[in-house]
Amino acid sequence: MSSNYLDFFNLKDDPFRLTPDIDYFYNSPEHSTALLSLEYCFKEKEGFCLLTGEPGTGKTTLIRLFVDKWKDRAEIALIMTPRLSPEEFFLAVLEDFKIPLISRSKNDQMKAFRDFLLKHAANNRRVAIIVDEAQQLPDTTLEELRLLSNLETEKEKLLQIILVGQPELRTMLGSRLLRQLNQRITVRVELLPLTQAETSDYISTRLTHGGNSTLPLNQQAKDLIFKLSGGKPRRINLLTTRTLMSAFLEGSREVTVSHVNKGAADVMACEIDEEEHSAEIARRRKRKSSYFGANPREKRSMFTATTVIIVMAILFAAAGYACYYFGIGFPTAPPQPVAAPIMPPPAPPPAAAAAGRISSAGQSIQSIRSSAKPPLNVK
Repeated sequence: MSSNYLDFFNLKDDPFRLTPDIDYFYNSPEHSTALLSLEYCFKEKEGFCLLTGEPGTGKTTLIRLFVDKWKDRAEIALIMTPRLSPEEFFLAVLEDFKIPLISRSKNDQMKAFRDFLLKHAANNRRVAIIVDEAQQLPDTTLEELRLLSNLETEKEKLLQIILVGQPELRTMLGSRLLRQLNQRITVRVELLPLTQAETSDYISTRLTHGGNSTLPLNQQAKDLIFKLSGGKPRRINLLTTRTLMSAFLEGSREVTVSHVNKGAADVMACEIDEEEHSAEIARRRKRKSSYFGANPREKRSMFTATTVIIVMAILFAAAGYACYYFGIGFPTAPPQPVAAPIMPPPAPPPAAAAAGRISSAGQSIQSIRSSAKPPLNVK
């Protein structure tokens, strides 16, 4: 038995590797239209061009093919790591164009860049900046690109800029902040996944280029690969590689639906693990940013609301303490006096009672005497 599946299937090269190899470029109608659109933008000096597509649809391979076609007729800076500040991005562009940094002054650097553009325009050579994964560009860096596009003569643009990214890039450019940049994009291209027929032809074309045009991969297996991959070339490559490996491990030179299912099981397991890992990272980021949001405006609003609540709590506590300290309270109804119960006088002891009766009797006699009228004196 062969030591690897390439020898087992009489393949000279791995036709389904995931690297963007332009030798394996599949010129589908979608990819052909996209390539022609980029060349039109370049030839006519349109300024800005936008190429978008879902991950794995072949954007990077297309760009590499485009650069390979124009490398002898143009100066091209290919930026593959776009998560850069405006200053870092401009320095990366100057470095790709091999423009010497004679000064740290931005004004001097811009002047050197303009001289570079004018020199190549005089020689009828195009100058372009291509940004891959442009959806990762900060808004400020996108604005820097717009300012660079202002470098022009009265008749033509001196610089061509091609933005390549995922569909969310279109959403970014549709924001109010980037509306000026969005208005300057004259060519817009979207790469769509392959159809079922294109997927079958794609697999056959790659096998032929790899050295075995007669490998028995039946149509049912190809249709299942299309269904599982959604027509995205990167997933087609991944699924087909695992399918061939599954057939190789069984020692079967005929590739069937069973081998596709086994290969897909491995792919799906890897994707589930990756999704769980990504979900865990997302949860950690969410917990980390639960107080301070990713958006600066959200940070300010949350901070302001929290500050207001704390200040109000302190004021209420201070007011309560002041009322307590100075004896200030809310007015209440005056307390109603409670009438004491009327109790009968205690009975006096016998001696006191007797004395009381004598005293009362004497008082009565005395009062009678005092109330009596004096006698009349008759002469």
